[in-house]
Amino acid sequence: MVVLNMTALMDILSNLLFFLLAAYAAQATEVENKSELRLPASSSQVRLQIQLTISITQTVIQVADVPVARIAKGRLADPVDEEGRIPALYAKLASIKGNRAQSEQEQGPEASGILLLADKNTDSDVVSKVLKTAGYAGFVNVRFGVIAQ
Repeated sequence: MVVLNMTALMDILSNLLFFLLAAYAAQATEVENKSELRLPASSSQVRLQIQLTISITQTVIQVADVPVARIAKGRLADPVDEEGRIPALYAKLASIKGNRAQSEQEQGPEASGILLLADKNTDSDVVSKVLKTAGYAGFVNVRFGVIAQ
């Protein structure tokens, strides 16, 4: 018969739970609310650093408040390329990434991060194509914007 020391196991479980909660904590910041953009709600309480913002409304995809692609009836109005990227969005993001690399403006994980503000009624296919395009352009750290409750 084997006897297990439960105290040691509970300490390990507590440490794992603490680190998982710390790693998955979301961050909040105030962003300008747009009438055509309704974000989903969340109860998170952590702060967010300002990053490059991509907004997906019911009619347009914007990078830093500059329209780059159109959405009609919940679908992309502009065609995607053979890799599934949105060409206009990719060109804009690649340009921003190139400008940052030339000026060495940012370093570290925040340099490749974006804040994605997607309307809560946005089709998941549109969000997926935006994420794929951002990844191809070198923006791999994505944070999703939500409204704090």
